[in-house]
Amino acid sequence: MQMMNHMRFLLLAGFLALVLPASISADPGKKPETPAVVPPAGPEIVDVGVWPTVIYNLDVHSNTFYMTAYVWFIWRGDIDPSETAELVNNVESWGLTKVRTYPKPITFPDGRKYQCLRIEGRFFQPFSLKRFPLEHHTLSLSLEDNTYTVDKIIYRLDQKNSGIDPGINIPGWSVKSWSGLAGIHHFPTNLGDQTVGTEGVDYGSITFKVEVTRPVNFFLWKMMLPVMIVLIANWTALLLHPTQLASRVAMTGTALLTTVFLEQGYSSNLPEVNYLVLMDKIYVVVYLLIIASLVQVVIQGALEKRHLLNEFKNAQWVDKISVVIQAVAFILALIFINATTR
Repeated sequence: MQMMNHMRFLLLAGFLALVLPASISADPGKKPETPAVVPPAGPEIVDVGVWPTVIYNLDVHSNTFYMTAYVWFIWRGDIDPSETAELVNNVESWGLTKVRTYPKPITFPDGRKYQCLRIEGRFFQPFSLKRFPLEHHTLSLSLEDNTYTVDKIIYRLDQKNSGIDPGINIPGWSVKSWSGLAGIHHFPTNLGDQTVGTEGVDYGSITFKVEVTRPVNFFLWKMMLPVMIVLIANWTALLLHPTQLASRVAMTGTALLTTVFLEQGYSSNLPEVNYLVLMDKIYVVVYLLIIASLVQVVIQGALEKRHLLNEFKNAQWVDKISVVIQAVAFILALIFINATTR
């Protein structure tokens, strides 16, 4: 009996030794602390989408175009990227309009925030005319954050929902495709802002591109058809009898003058550039062919007056061969110019 009482005493003493220290150390008046919320590591990723609805007034002289588009932002953090986003290739800030879809960003059920802007303005885009009138151009909309560097915000293209409106119609142009690219714009300077460091800074950017090209019908019917008519008239002069010197010279001379006026007609509508466009190169070939015909006509006329051409059949054969050679040379020149002009 004494042994059992002794065992009970030892068990009670062990239990009190375990419970009492924890009770003494606990503060009954203090509430348990809530674990601190650790912010996500790395910059905030912002999904950016673009949907152009209208593109107009594409001007190769001023290297500008007008665009109306919807631009939306989806993010999770406290920073509203729609407030600090800047359209960097806008050339008329006073004419740029940005209308918000919602007065304040809305929140999706999954916690992400959303805001959409409807923008309209004039944008700069350097145009290359080397392949005029078969050139294609890229119309770009460049967007980047003007406040927060890439350690705080990074843009990502909303590839799934971006695109171009099926109703877009640019007079004189055909819309081919679109593409988008998220990147980083590096400034080799801190722009005088010591808060971002003493060296260069990087900002997130999005570039949305629309590819447009001139219709081939414009090249065939408005540019090449007049040239072909002039060349045919020039070659017809070589098919006349060598004794009809006046008519042959008049036809080739008229073809040369007409070519000059045709070239001035299209080149006056182009900006001044320091290179030959595709159509310029074609006209150089046309000039050479007409001048060759004119020289041939003059030489044959001079020989005929000196009575050195007794067999006119040989002269006519030379003229016909010349027409064939010129036609083949013109076709080969077109193929070469089109393949090498980029």
